[in-house]
Amino acid sequence: MTPESDRDDWSPQGPVTELSEPHAWALLKSVSVGRLALSEDDRPQIFPVYFASDGTSIIFRTAEGTKLHALLNNAHVAFEADAVTETESWSVVVRGLATVLHDNDDIRAADALAFPRWVPTASYVYVRVTPADIRGRHFTERVHAEREV
Repeated sequence: MTPESDRDDWSPQGPVTELSEPHAWALLKSVSVGRLALSEDDRPQIFPVYFASDGTSIIFRTAEGTKLHALLNNAHVAFEADAVTETESWSVVVRGLATVLHDNDDIRAADALAFPRWVPTASYVYVRVTPADIRGRHFTERVHAEREV
């Protein structure tokens, strides 16, 4: 991990590092699948999305349906992405506002991003999540002690 003002702590699950904002953004740029949490009719919903990050925001595309309808009614969202290996894991959560991209320059820039093409959709829109805050944590695997019963 690259410290850059990361902060090490300890938790019962093992060593945990609170990631600096630049470190959290760097990790987000290393993956392409995350989860979007939003509220639909005052009920929580979570949707997996393919996304891209430019280091200051999250961009994903979607089609007409539940997710887009909910975003238009309540733009406050949370977004989470993570990764797990045999020796470590990390998780980054972004909370902020989701807006549909309408500006042609923004749409052209979004079109240039590498989104998987395996879900063909005739018509879609791009959505940007602009963060109010971002929090990342890194966990190092440790040897598990025998459980006392």
